[in-house]
Amino acid sequence: MDLKYPALVLVCIAAVLMAGCTSQQPPAGVSAPASVSPSLTAGTPVDSGNSPTVCAKDDDCVPAQCCHPSSCTNRANKGVCNEMCTMNCAGPLDCGAGSCGCVRGSCRVVPSPTILLPAKNGTSIHVAASPQRYSPIMSSTPGIGLTPTASGFTASDAIFTWNASYGEFLSWNAPDYTVSQQKKPVTNHGEELYWSFIDKPASNTTPVIITISARDPGSGTLLGTSTVTLAWDGDYAVTVRDVQ
Repeated sequence: MDLKYPALVLVCIAAVLMAGCTSQQPPAGVSAPASVSPSLTAGTPVDSGNSPTVCAKDDDCVPAQCCHPSSCTNRANKGVCNEMCTMNCAGPLDCGAGSCGCVRGSCRVVPSPTILLPAKNGTSIHVAASPQRYSPIMSSTPGIGLTPTASGFTASDAIFTWNASYGEFLSWNAPDYTVSQQKKPVTNHGEELYWSFIDKPASNTTPVIITISARDPGSGTLLGTSTVTLAWDGDYAVTVRDVQ
């Protein structure tokens, strides 16, 4: 018999056995490990993708900033406050000017209907606002002019602090009448300022709250405060709704 054929058969059998050895199968009764996926440990914060102002009720909302807050956020987004704040009433939430509330699912500043502030006996300020309706397309004025009048003290001897929940303050005074943007909060000695805005608001149902306070620079005693509330007339105009 020709011996080359049995030799060829043996070579084929050896090749098949070697191919079988290279396939690693788990022993009987042992399952192959599943792919490992990361898991969250207890206490790991989960980003739900929601806005930091999302809310379901008023108690969900707190001031966003630690000192003289100008906006509101939900409690889960509020950080730790460990800084020293000045005593002036500089924001729309300071000194009872407003509070944080849940408005249509979003944390927002809710102005107080009345503002009761402790002030030195016999002193007060009143702010005149003009024009009563303003839009940035008006060329006759850079904004709503705000002129404080002091009663019981000299305005030039006091420190006035101005703030607004939206928009910006501008100066436009003699002798050159150059319009100059002022960084909030603005401090001066009672000189007239103008309030204006550029971009349309996120919501034209939320009023603009402007607060002006006057203090004695030596003692810090509050001499008076005034609040101007502006209501939106569409997206590009406001009207003076109330002055207190």
